[in-house]
Amino acid sequence: MAKTNITNAAQPQTPPAVAPAVPNSRVELDYLQQLQRDLHAMLTRMTTDMQTEALTPAERRRMQGSGVRRYGFIDKTSDLAADNLQFAPPFFNIETLKNYLRMIETLRSISVTLQQMLRIDDDVLLTVSDEAFQMALGYYNTVREASRRRQPGAQALFRELQPFFQRGRMPSAEPTEPEVERDVKALLHGRKDGKIVIENEREHMSGGKHVVVDETYKERAAWKETEEGRMVNG
Repeated sequence: MAKTNITNAAQPQTPPAVAPAVPNSRVELDYLQQLQRDLHAMLTRMTTDMQTEALTPAERRRMQGSGVRRYGFIDKTSDLAADNLQFAPPFFNIETLKNYLRMIETLRSISVTLQQMLRIDDDVLLTVSDEAFQMALGYYNTVREASRRRQPGAQALFRELQPFFQRGRMPSAEPTEPEVERDVKALLHGRKDGKIVIENEREHMSGGKHVVVDETYKERAAWKETEEGRMVNG
């Protein structure tokens, strides 16, 4: 039986000596908490004053919105109908239609404002999250190095933080050959931490056996810019 055991520890990232400036450092926690209370109060007021039930997905699909063409059609109809009410059906009310038009304009303006607010909030959220992650990563790198040096207390902290950087894989799923080759090269060149164990028995020996245990994990978690600003790993 041939057995190969490849181990290596990547050099830790050196955390910055001075924390980088936060672009949105003018935003204070007290301000954000007050803003949250104000927005919650506005939401409560809207829920109470508008007194409208939430639409189901099926109801939304059946209803006609007010896009550019539909809004133009409604607006043009209101102008023509005002001077030609003899063609109006019994349920038609020109004042109600005009009022609906003003409401559409106001609601669309509110929607644009809310979207702008959401974009600002998402940008600040992503920026603050990135700064927090970089700060936590610097602490993790220091703990990892201290653990390697067997500094008292460091190993327990490292074991608590290490699972967040382990690559998710089903326990029973064996890595593919290209994955193993990439991980072997990464270990040899110090780009990853972990261990790879390869066991092999030829077929004429006990029916043969081939086992690959790949216990490597990524050096750092990756970020993907999305509308919600979510972290890909973890």
